Amino acid sequence: MQTSIMNKIFSCILIFAIVFGLSSCKNEEDDIFNASAAERLNAASALYSARLTAQPNGWAMQYYPTYDDEAPNGKGYLILTRFNKDFTVDVSGYDWPLWVLESSGSAGGGDTEWKCRYVSEYREATSFWEVITDNGPVLSFNSYNTNMHYFSDPDFRETGTGFGGDYEFIVVEAPEDASYMMLKGKKRGTYNLLTPIEEGVDYAEYMADINQFRNKIFPSNTPTFNVIHLGDSIYKMEGAEDGLPNIYPYDGDPIANESFNPYLITRRGENYYMRFRDVREVKEDVTVQDFMYNKEKDVFESVDDPQYYICGDTVSRFFIAAIGQNKSWQFSRSAEMSDNVKAVYDQMYNDMKARKYTLSNVVFMLNPEGNVALSLRYNYNRQNSSVYYLLSTEQDGEDVTITYTPSSDSSEKLMELFPVIRDFVNLLAQRFTGSAATTQFDLNTIKLTSVQDPNTWIILTLR
Repeated sequence: MQTSIMNKIFSCILIFAIVFGLSSCKNEEDDIFNASAAERLNAASALYSARLTAQPNGWAMQYYPTYDDEAPNGKGYLILTRFNKDFTVDVSGYDWPLWVLESSGSAGGGDTEWKCRYVSEYREATSFWEVITDNGPVLSFNSYNTNMHYFSDPDFRETGTGFGGDYEFIVVEAPEDASYMMLKGKKRGTYNLLTPIEEGVDYAEYMADINQFRNKIFPSNTPTFNVIHLGDSIYKMEGAEDGLPNIYPYDGDPIANESFNPYLITRRGENYYMRFRDVREVKEDVTVQDFMYNKEKDVFESVDDPQYYICGDTVSRFFIAAIGQNKSWQFSRSAEMSDNVKAVYDQMYNDMKARKYTLSNVVFMLNPEGNVALSLRYNYNRQNSSVYYLLSTEQDGEDVTITYTPSSDSSEKLMELFPVIRDFVNLLAQRFTGSAATTQFDLNTIKLTSVQDPNTWIILTLR
């Protein structure tokens, strides 16, 4: 009897739950479908418009015209955009690409072809914008903007292709806190990240600061590479100074294994961020794309996992390699050096001057026979001359060992005339630890510090 009553109670509860559930579903469906498609799209337009204007000082847009692997279409361009509530938009930028016709022959003759050069100037332009509805919310720069439409205007090249970019973008992500927005080019399909620019930041100053940082970290006149550490995989990154580096396995071939991946640098607060256009897979379910510069470590660390990072070349390796590439490392009397090195250098300079020899500089380089040597350049009887003291160099991690090999040529005769030269050469023939003078990404100037005596060091400049 009790069991029968319990079964009836359970059946009543079950029926009530089903009826209540159906009623709840119906209410949810009414909430979803009581608005027309047009009303829902209009609501989305208003929502994303509000999020675009939620950052009063606008956004840094990392803009990629296409997925090409060559400049200028394949490069990234940093564009600053401020979306105003009156639906005007301010668009600013720097380093604009420009198609020009150039002759491939001598002056006044030869064939002409379209080539790209870059106009390094900051400029602003204002136009209108709106979020339109086209199977989803689309940000449209709907009146001509000389900066934004620059990348999609076919008139900027005779072929009618321009730079292949977009001026309408599908809104892919737009979180409620307006911490970022992700746009996708409507035609080209490139993903373009927007990050906020802090209030009070001047656009022109922001761009100048970004360019100064980029030129410091990736100078155009350093003939070396950077190194990307992705766990067990290590890559060389060459040509980062133009924003479109070639990334290939460290022991690979730069042509056979070439892989171009453009990047852009932005700043948030005091931090600089480096973001590549294309995601790189480290291992299954692990990818990297965004890096933040760590000033103390002098590396770019992955924002997701700092064990993945980008650093400069090894100083000791580059010191030896640059000489082998027929470049020279120079220091002069005005160069920075430790007190003990300077004392010997000054004595050598003064002893030679007393006999009318004027020492101009000292250079690590290849001698005329192609051997590594220390060259002393001087003037005597109004003639410039050089003597070479043969060296051997050996790298061991960050250290480099320099060994002097005596010979019987004119260099030894000059050493006999000025014995202090022997002291100077022997002072430079030892084991040194290499370090960057400023940043390891720029090895135009390096420091060699004695392993035996840290108070013995020299600063060398690449020539």
